[in-house]
Amino acid sequence: MNKDIKGLCLFLGMIGLAYAAILVITMVFTGVKILKSIVFISAFSSFLVSLGLTSQVKQRLVYLVKQKVTSYK
Repeated sequence: MNKDIKGLCLFLGMIGLAYAAILVITMVFTGVKILKSIVFISAFSSFLVSLGLTSQVKQRLVYLVKQKVTSYK
């Protein structure tokens, strides 16, 4: 995939995740029930971020997550 497209996917994904975080904060303080929207936006944004990452970065992230999970056991 082209580097420009990967960068665009990362940018849009991070904006989407930030928007989902703002929605979570709004939901916590106001009590508005927008959980389905938050889940959809988070899933789509995570997909965009994963498209923009290289395979090396994905492998490092998976390794770090596995390392953290095993340290809690």
